[in-house]
Amino acid sequence: MRRFLRDAVITTFLLGAVAAAFLFAAVHDGGLAATEEPGRLERAVAGSLVRLSIPAEADRQQNPFSGDSNAWRQVRDHYLDHCAVCHGRDGRGSTEVGKNMYPKVPDLASADVQGRSDGALFYIIQNGVRWTGMPAWKEAHSAEETWKLVAWVRKIPTLTEADLEGEGGTGRSGEPASAHPPGTRPHRHRD
Repeated sequence: MRRFLRDAVITTFLLGAVAAAFLFAAVHDGGLAATEEPGRLERAVAGSLVRLSIPAEADRQQNPFSGDSNAWRQVRDHYLDHCAVCHGRDGRGSTEVGKNMYPKVPDLASADVQGRSDGALFYIIQNGVRWTGMPAWKEAHSAEETWKLVAWVRKIPTLTEADLEGEGGTGRSGEPASAHPPGTRPHRHRD
């Protein structure tokens, strides 16, 4: 009960801060345009909302593939087909889409992302993040596929060009060449 009250107070405060930030942004010239870099308050509120949106139980989950040093290889083509359009081939977010979104697409090699628990990354991939461009993939990806994507995210800081040149691939710009590049096999999503 004590934690619930604390979370309720924090959430109420954050929602008030978000409302104030939006009101402040709306009256300034830039409005709420995605082309304007948000202020410190808006970034802090957005970061807090992401942290609060991940249930403690999910945050404590461990990746069942963390001991498999090749798990990331099994989702390389999937990542390049589905995620690279925003996150880039190398996970750094330097794509045409990633650079023009607000909030900006996170650098998956950053300390902020790498500092999240496996369970938090799993939860974000499965459920998306409201008010961002991150969609929920729960209906399209099995838990196994998502855990392997978490393994891919963990690999990103040490990713090499050779790692990216596996079966399939994307253009050098970081954007997928097509939905299923030549040489790859189409795959099915969960129904």
